[in-house]
Amino acid sequence: MKVAITGSGAYLPEGVVTNEDLGPRLGLDPDFIVKASGIRRRRWAAAGTPVSQLAAQALRLALDDESLAGEEIDYLIVGTMTPDRFIPGTAYAVQSDLGLSAIPCLDIRAACCNALYALQLAAALVRSGAANRVAICLAEVQSAFLDISAAAGKLSMLFGDGASALIVSQVESAAQRGASHPIEIIDVLLGSDGAYCDDLGIRCPGSQFGGIDTHPVAEHRADYAPRMMGQSVILQASRRMVAACRTVLERNQLAAGEVQWVVPHQANANLLAQVARGLGFADNDERVISVLAETGNTSSASIGIALDSLRRSGKIHSGDYLLLPAFAAGFTWGAALGRAL
Repeated sequence: MKVAITGSGAYLPEGVVTNEDLGPRLGLDPDFIVKASGIRRRRWAAAGTPVSQLAAQALRLALDDESLAGEEIDYLIVGTMTPDRFIPGTAYAVQSDLGLSAIPCLDIRAACCNALYALQLAAALVRSGAANRVAICLAEVQSAFLDISAAAGKLSMLFGDGASALIVSQVESAAQRGASHPIEIIDVLLGSDGAYCDDLGIRCPGSQFGGIDTHPVAEHRADYAPRMMGQSVILQASRRMVAACRTVLERNQLAAGEVQWVVPHQANANLLAQVARGLGFADNDERVISVLAETGNTSSASIGIALDSLRRSGKIHSGDYLLLPAFAAGFTWGAALGRAL
């Protein structure tokens, strides 16, 4: 029996925010945004929308993709950096929204690598027999946390809201292999280096820096907004993602030329191009999947959104190898290797 991604779904909120809409608010020319990032527009949820609502919508679509009922899910993993509330985890809200059974619910916080961590966990749960069918939800409502000002323009221009969902289960026979090919999870490689934990993320609220009473927003506004040490992130991201891809290929005795599809975390167009070149793919190679121009950087959700787009395109063929690389706050990074069945 093989463990595979057997269903997928993606959901984007209705609000479209173009560079022309956002640029003047950030003190940036709209053309600069697309040249610097590859992003033309992004989706933002309406104010007050909980991230669990987006996650639940994506999971409904993933269940429909595999013609499953909610009670057939026996484990739920939710990856997000923008939870509904500080405590408890967002997975419980998704469970309640969909009326799932009294199953284990787990939140993970590996930022833009949430998809990889979740796939590794889900595959292990299924292989061990602890679960038969694991649902993964990856969702963000980042618009609620952005500093919409010229001071943060080059960071805030990047992010969009959205959600994706993946179903991980065993594939027992060819009868389970429909038009949307299951993607066997062959291997997942992960790494991290906490020395960079302050170079990308949000400091507050938390036990280190405090909250509004001990660390007032008026005096420490930057600590409550996303922060990124751009040079550090750029230097580490492409190198780590390419190295992870090469390592996972080597330990499975494959060459990059044998990979049909690369489905990377959708951070920005420059990073995607660097990763593609590092693996020997030509610039603008259609095998490197990008939904960035229309969605922006949806962080946790981005790999799932891009993978769902590819699965529904009808372009995948049985036997195709897929690489899923990512880099995230922490720093953490990795790559998953899959094969279409």
